[in-house]
Amino acid sequence: MLRLLRTMAIALQLALALHADAVIAQSTAAQGLAPPSGSSVDRLGETIVDGRPMTIEHVMVPQAAAEVLRHYRRALAAGSSGKIIERKLMGDQILARKINESFVTVRVRSTLDGGSDVWVMTTPMQPPTLRSEPPPHLALPAGSRVLSNVETVDGARRAHTVIATAEAGIAATQDFLKQSLGERGFTLVASDAASNNPARRVLLFQRGTEDVMVTIADGPAGRTMVLNASAPK
Repeated sequence: MLRLLRTMAIALQLALALHADAVIAQSTAAQGLAPPSGSSVDRLGETIVDGRPMTIEHVMVPQAAAEVLRHYRRALAAGSSGKIIERKLMGDQILARKINESFVTVRVRSTLDGGSDVWVMTTPMQPPTLRSEPPPHLALPAGSRVLSNVETVDGARRAHTVIATAEAGIAATQDFLKQSLGERGFTLVASDAASNNPARRVLLFQRGTEDVMVTIADGPAGRTMVLNASAPK
């Protein structure tokens, strides 16, 4: 479950940071982006961001981040088109470039043992033909606007992370979700309603082997809802 949520978070951060379009996932190996020597590569389950499938590979590298970045700069430069994009996101270094008809993104993070934790995402450039909708039990209050919907399949489970805005206040939004999920057979099993933070609420609902974690928070642009729903495929 923790791996699944981490996969969704990485996919969402990369997609929002670089606004990559995709329709069919392709292997980074097929694009000639080989990992550094001695690396351990784990190809994660299918991930869909707003209806767009993509490939994500997790690469553990024994070399330091500076050396890993040099390796991926060379790999991206070989047979690529367009300028290499470089930026930082939450302290991590991101490299990205168009390779043939795909867009490849590499995120590098230093590890405590002196190695590097690398995430590689490949997304074709064609316009999307699919549309992934949130699960039907994730009904949103009137006036809400979906900002992103990430769908992840990992092993025997499928998960959605839906981020949306809400016009109503935290209490009204919380009451709506309690009623809506309750009508669909979900039970509230945990809540931080007793906390001293009036600007944030976290709720956990369960229905058999399904669960929905809801976070509602005040921000400069109003309320934001994050709904993490996980269920068997």
